[in-house]
Amino acid sequence: MTATGPSTKVICRILNQNSCGSGSVVGLRNGKSLILTNAHVAGSRVGRVVKVEIESTGDKIDAKVIMAAYSDRTWTDWAVLETLEDYDRVTPVKLSKNRPTGSHYTKGFPRCQPFPGSDIRTVDLSTTDARWLWQPNAIGGQSGSGVWSDVDDLQFGLITWSIGRDGAGQMTSEIYRQAKNCTVAGEARVPDMIELVEHDYDLPEIRGNDDPIVEPGFFAQRDITTLPIWAGEDDIEPPADGDEPDPNVIKALAIAALRQNIESSEEAILKIQGITAPVGKPDPGNDDAFTYGL
Repeated sequence: MTATGPSTKVICRILNQNSCGSGSVVGLRNGKSLILTNAHVAGSRVGRVVKVEIESTGDKIDAKVIMAAYSDRTWTDWAVLETLEDYDRVTPVKLSKNRPTGSHYTKGFPRCQPFPGSDIRTVDLSTTDARWLWQPNAIGGQSGSGVWSDVDDLQFGLITWSIGRDGAGQMTSEIYRQAKNCTVAGEARVPDMIELVEHDYDLPEIRGNDDPIVEPGFFAQRDITTLPIWAGEDDIEPPADGDEPDPNVIKALAIAALRQNIESSEEAILKIQGITAPVGKPDPGNDDAFTYGL
């Protein structure tokens, strides 16, 4: 095993008003980087802007929440951010849809400070639910850190809590299930789950000038149905100016849309794959967001 592997190059520090946490670059969409972290680090409100510092490059960029899921009843606490400007200086490390096996490593910002990273030793890994506990225990500032496999260097976990003397987090396979179904349903929380955010900073320039607001529910920017953050899925980018889309693809999607009375090619793709997208409703407090039932 190695204390740090190549995937640690995607780690970033996230500063949000007076809180500090961690995150990792997990995808690209339309030239902009996508970053996974905890909802309690970035907030759950779509459009919230935070400061992101990429450790491997030293770059400091702004990013906004485009999807978030949080529950005070289940193991659900994650958010996806998108950079405000084009940014592709870091090669993303995608999220696995599979349950973790074998050995893993992690890196983040304990007490909001850089550290070399470490191996983790699994002490409790359920085969039926989302429970994953390990040593060493995690501390404040490590919320949102990635947990990567020593075998393929894909991300399999998201550090989120400390439970007793153990670190605890969410499996990316569980995040995939929740994202696909727009739900916060999952494993029930246990006593003494401590969120690992650090509160030693004051950034008045961040929009809203308030602490991260975390509300229970599933929230997504209204133009999102899927995100290119999952290992084994092709990144779907729109054709560049002047490029002609494949007419056979357009024809197949048009036929599917007509037969199933659906309105967009993205919905057609979901139907063809046998996935029924949950029905959201406009967020009365945010014209750019949809909310979904708990």
